[in-house]
Amino acid sequence: MCLAFPSDWPNGCPPEDAQDANGTVFRIVKNDPPNDVDFISHFESGRLPKAPPCLRCGLSVFRELKDAVHQRLLMPKLGRWIAKATLEAVHGKTKLTQGQQPTHTTWWAYDGVQRASPFTVVSEDN
Repeated sequence: MCLAFPSDWPNGCPPEDAQDANGTVFRIVKNDPPNDVDFISHFESGRLPKAPPCLRCGLSVFRELKDAVHQRLLMPKLGRWIAKATLEAVHGKTKLTQGQQPTHTTWWAYDGVQRASPFTVVSEDN
């Protein structure tokens, strides 16, 4: 696998201070098991065109299960389930980014990464 980001992303994306993906993350998903539809960025879907361009290329994940659960309560349209994964450097870069929850993190996946594959739905008491 080539550790490069899509060529159509904005220059400087992900930001220089993003770090290699590493550790457990949680994502709100609509499907159990999670599939590719659960991992489409705003950039790919054309949503939120006025949002910061680089953030639109990434995916929102959370470092703490409780933050993902709280965000799902605030925005139920995001999905019914919470999925968990352990990301590694081969999956891309991450950065803690401002959001409604303290552990909101943006994940920029390398081109060709099967984004859904490391994720499994978890119970909220895990």
